Amino acid sequence: MKINELATQAGLNTETIRKYRERGLIKPERNPENGYYEYSREDFLQLLYIRKLRGAHLSLDAIDATCSSGDAETLVQGYRTTVEALEEQIRQLKRREMMLRITAQHYERDAHAEQEIRQIESFDTKYDIYFGPEEPKGSLQRWVRNVDLFTLVLCIERRYFEEELPDRVPIRIGIGSYEKILVEENFPIPEEAHVFPKAQYAAFFLTVEDLDSIEGSALNPIRDYLRQEGLKPMSDTTAYLYRTDISRGKPRFVFCVRVMVQKVS
Repeated sequence: MKINELATQAGLNTETIRKYRERGLIKPERNPENGYYEYSREDFLQLLYIRKLRGAHLSLDAIDATCSSGDAETLVQGYRTTVEALEEQIRQLKRREMMLRITAQHYERDAHAEQEIRQIESFDTKYDIYFGPEEPKGSLQRWVRNVDLFTLVLCIERRYFEEELPDRVPIRIGIGSYEKILVEENFPIPEEAHVFPKAQYAAFFLTVEDLDSIEGSALNPIRDYLRQEGLKPMSDTTAYLYRTDISRGKPRFVFCVRVMVQKVS
């Protein structure tokens, strides 16, 4: 049969069949009169077998080795390797699912609260590390390379919620994640990490353009809220980067910021 007929019967396109032929996975006879390949029912069955192995996610190299060796152990090893690869993909997907669930919980809770200050219970103990002027190294570098498991954070020192405000308040930017994720993913928790335990927090939104400092007046709403509610700040802030805004050209970063609080007795 001609290649177009074979492609229809085998459910493959002609380019794929040519690729398999060039790799030697099928070996059709060539018509000496016109130079065209003539495909047999054996080629058809071989293509279906290749489709089955490809459907099981075996690589072409593994299929080639299996078909060329005539050794059943090669086929078994091909399946073992594929199973191991799938297990790793499943692990990665579960990891991604866990982080997406946590992120979705954050967004669902905060989606309509950009203009509000409110009290919330944190999900888990959180650890933050802040960037310095040098390139990330060690644990911080590993955290950055796995940023999908982390949140981008903003730190404002606790004293700026209690003392007289300067015109500009220094901030630090960093990266953080939750204890459950760090433990499950076997990420070391560096000594320099700042710990934010599971507790009550006052949450507010803050838009940042300058990553070194913010206007002191930007903290007046949260300071007023703490006084009105009789709350004492108990920590520096943690945060997560809620969204970015590039509509004005230069990026603006909108953080959902949290400071641990305690009722003043």
